[in-house]
Amino acid sequence: MSPQSNNGSQPPKAPPAGAAPAAQAAATAKRPKTVANLGRRLQVRVGAEGARADLFSGWRKPRVVATHQIEYRPGIATLPEAIEAVDGLLAALAATAGPIKGLRCDVLIGDAWMLYDVVRADLRSLSPRAADDVVRSALADVAGVPPSDVVIRWQTQTGGHCTLACGVPAAVLPSLQSLLRSHRLRAGEIVGEFVHEYNANRDRLLSRCAVISLVRETGAQLAVATNGVLTAMSFELGVRAPEELETRGRSLLRGAGIASDSETRFFALLPKGWTPPSPWVALPTTA
Repeated sequence: MSPQSNNGSQPPKAPPAGAAPAAQAAATAKRPKTVANLGRRLQVRVGAEGARADLFSGWRKPRVVATHQIEYRPGIATLPEAIEAVDGLLAALAATAGPIKGLRCDVLIGDAWMLYDVVRADLRSLSPRAADDVVRSALADVAGVPPSDVVIRWQTQTGGHCTLACGVPAAVLPSLQSLLRSHRLRAGEIVGEFVHEYNANRDRLLSRCAVISLVRETGAQLAVATNGVLTAMSFELGVRAPEELETRGRSLLRGAGIASDSETRFFALLPKGWTPPSPWVALPTTA
């Protein structure tokens, strides 16, 4: 994108010497208040049972300077309803941390809400529209809904034979857009939580064969990666115990046609400081 033009206007002039205090105050009020927000951004996690907003400051080494979280009221059963509840969360954060208008806002969507699939096909020879149709149909089958009810994104992985497909219900994007507009926030990255954490830890997940888990309130997102390529994914509702996760992980391996052996690694994406039992190896989450 090209830089925006100022339509040839001259820089605003300072009030003339001797101007009345009221005029000076008015001129000061019109100046854009952007300095305080430089290097600041928001990250909102929309989980299955609650949501959290973190305010970060700094670019090279961002740090959390304010945070606020909520649990949903009873009856929230869809992602658009959960997003609507985030409105009060952002208002509460702004009340304690100061104005958030104009900030970039990244949104992490809990994996219980997400649709994931690994399409075992090379889509690079297809037109973009045809490839979208393949991915949309695959995710619609996962969700049990018509393809028109799913919004998708997909990425061809190394080698081209496995395509990572992600999706959410079509009603989600308008809900998010309305939320960001109401708080005058700029839309940043909108991504499933597992994909966000996987990308953040990609260099540490390199293995000939790896089972990866991300455990949250309502269950665990499991995935199998071979030589850095995701080959199978499954959300295990209600499963959190390490022993049962290991059993489900080995089952996912078999379903992907991969034999578990001594070189198979088990990685658990967990909050910093948590230590899972063997064979799981902890990697700290970023959110």
